[in-house]
Amino acid sequence: MFIYFIFVVTILGFIFGSFLNVVSLRFNTGKSINGRSMCMSCSKTLSWYELIPVVSWIIQKGRCRTCSSKISFELLASELLTGLFFGLIAARGFFMNEVSLDISYITGTVYLLVIFSILVVVLFYDFRHKIIPDELSLGFAILAFIGMFFFDSSFSYVNFHVPGIWNILAGILVPLPFALVWFFSKGRLIGLGDPKLMVGIGCLLGVERGFSAVFASFWIGSIFALFIFAVDKLYRKNLVLKGKKSIMSMEIPFAPFLVLGTLVVVVFGLNVLHLS
Repeated sequence: MFIYFIFVVTILGFIFGSFLNVVSLRFNTGKSINGRSMCMSCSKTLSWYELIPVVSWIIQKGRCRTCSSKISFELLASELLTGLFFGLIAARGFFMNEVSLDISYITGTVYLLVIFSILVVVLFYDFRHKIIPDELSLGFAILAFIGMFFFDSSFSYVNFHVPGIWNILAGILVPLPFALVWFFSKGRLIGLGDPKLMVGIGCLLGVERGFSAVFASFWIGSIFALFIFAVDKLYRKNLVLKGKKSIMSMEIPFAPFLVLGTLVVVVFGLNVLHLS
């Protein structure tokens, strides 16, 4: 039953992935997300069999069936990534030795899927524009703050309760060091958007696990930077750096790593501080 649950949630992730990609593309553009999907080149309304997540992109070899124009690889990436996120969230009980599939676990899963749907939009938007919309950070923070009154540390639903003072203050304490770095460096070392996103991370995870998510994001970012450096050195064609003299001269968005770090903590229960 648990495997079936994970499978269904993963398929939902593939389906929602393309929608979340559209949201990230049209956010703050004034364009509506309503209406039928169509080719961006020839404006042909797409049929249902052209909209099957992952499968349609692969069968059509990443091209429109009508005009043969390229379909962005980001569409496939968003479907795969969202499916992976949803599947891991549904399977988190396996990694925390809590495999009882009850209404509390399912409710917590739905809550996390809503949270990470917002974070997926943040991930793709920041990747494209190097900015995190305040509206998304605020929505994430509000949902995370409300959730601490109804979910336990494993994100299973419990009756309304008042969280501890450190959990309530986590939304301030986790982003505070980075907000100070932004203030004293006058924005040269870090943007203010990242600390704003950390408010929600603190509310969602608490102090210890909130900082653990930030640490994990730095580790993931470091691995990504080493990968970029290795690829360009190996092929000597500036495939990734694209003419930049070094990776330090690249503007790399940090929100995607914060989202990945948060996922690691939620799914695997990472806690590098263990203060309590």
